[in-house]
Amino acid sequence: MSSLILIIEDERLLCKQLHKALTQEGYSVISSYEGGEGIDLAKREDPDLVLLDLKLPDTDGLEVLKAFSRWEHPPTTIMMTAHGNVEVAVTAIRVGAYDFIEKPFPLDKLKVMVRNALKTSELKNSLSAAATRAQEKYGFETLIGTSESIVELKKLFKKLTESDPRTILITGESGTGKGLAAKVLHYNGARKQGPFIEINCAAIPETLLESELFGHEAGAFTDAKKMKKGILEQADGGTVFLDEIGDMSLSLQAKLVKAVEERSFRRLGGNRDISVDLSVIAATNHDLKSLVKHSEFREDLYHRLRVISFEMPSLRSRKEDIPVLTDHFVAYFNTDLSKNITVVPEDIKKTFMNYNWPGNVRELRSTIERAALLSEDGVLNPKYIMLEEGESLKVQNSDDKMVIDIPIEEASLYKIEKKVITKALDLNNWNQTRTAEMLGITREVLRYRMKKWGLLS
Repeated sequence: MSSLILIIEDERLLCKQLHKALTQEGYSVISSYEGGEGIDLAKREDPDLVLLDLKLPDTDGLEVLKAFSRWEHPPTTIMMTAHGNVEVAVTAIRVGAYDFIEKPFPLDKLKVMVRNALKTSELKNSLSAAATRAQEKYGFETLIGTSESIVELKKLFKKLTESDPRTILITGESGTGKGLAAKVLHYNGARKQGPFIEINCAAIPETLLESELFGHEAGAFTDAKKMKKGILEQADGGTVFLDEIGDMSLSLQAKLVKAVEERSFRRLGGNRDISVDLSVIAATNHDLKSLVKHSEFREDLYHRLRVISFEMPSLRSRKEDIPVLTDHFVAYFNTDLSKNITVVPEDIKKTFMNYNWPGNVRELRSTIERAALLSEDGVLNPKYIMLEEGESLKVQNSDDKMVIDIPIEEASLYKIEKKVITKALDLNNWNQTRTAEMLGITREVLRYRMKKWGLLS
């Protein structure tokens, strides 16, 4: 299918010449002699490219361009200007024009420009389609659950996506969904049509991470054969997600804080500043405040990142969401694995509710995936529910007692203390004051022991 080009030009002879030349190139061409009519045509026909004259009888070409820029999907536009109007043409570029060409111009030059513009338009449409698919995949309903913590998170996310925060810090244990939260924020926010690029700061050696973030010039180091754009540059107009930022070295943090504050940086081996317009979302399962206190994380970067900060709740702190998450993952893997699981036995449901889920939602997802893959006859088979040894414990409760069944080989004070504290927290919905009262200790002692067992985020 040929590309559709709209010509908005009041010089009728030139308009007809362009119409003929572009038709001979195999394009579909429509035209208008006025700006108002041209806008109406563009709305109705949705052209792939617009050739727009600067001077029109009923309006200024810049006004037409501004009208286009207010559309959700503005057409790619080339401005045609009289000789000497370069300053106005530069303004057109700022408003949103792809390029400009000065009259009189050779038709061959215009044809090359048209081909390049259409390639750009095709790429832009492809990215837009990908962004639309991602928006459908990462809607607010992706945050599954009805617990108070999830309801409050959804409210916060809606507020954040209505604005354009430049930095966001997401904390929480591994497996709680920090990466998912970052995608939901991006694909529902002001930058949803821009790129979303993520990098795991803990998975890449420091020497390579610097080049990945900032890029490098040719010859910057031995293997730098050609210039490479870093992810900060690639994410221009969108969002960069820095996962596990707590594992980044101090030396690299020093360079990053400047880029975050000034939205500019230099490639490795470069001598000019590169400006970018992007949002930075960082995530960590570390206590950054503690790392700052021990000089293991830069305080200036910490404060710059946590302008907006929130914690993804652990699964054990929102156990009321486990049933709906279980149903969701069973339905998902029925489709993904071509299964037909319709029954989740009660003993599995009880096991899930009693388990501590150290790996959080990620562990629940993997547990169900494995069981769904191996189960037959439409029933999730309990024998395929493989939880961490010693963690899936039978707990009986009554109004006046709490019984914890622990294997003999694990009946150490070390294990028992952790289980008692965890269960007491569960019984009190993780309210630390009530839990301390139940255990007959002070809140400070409880917090100390929670920190000792990794139960305090």
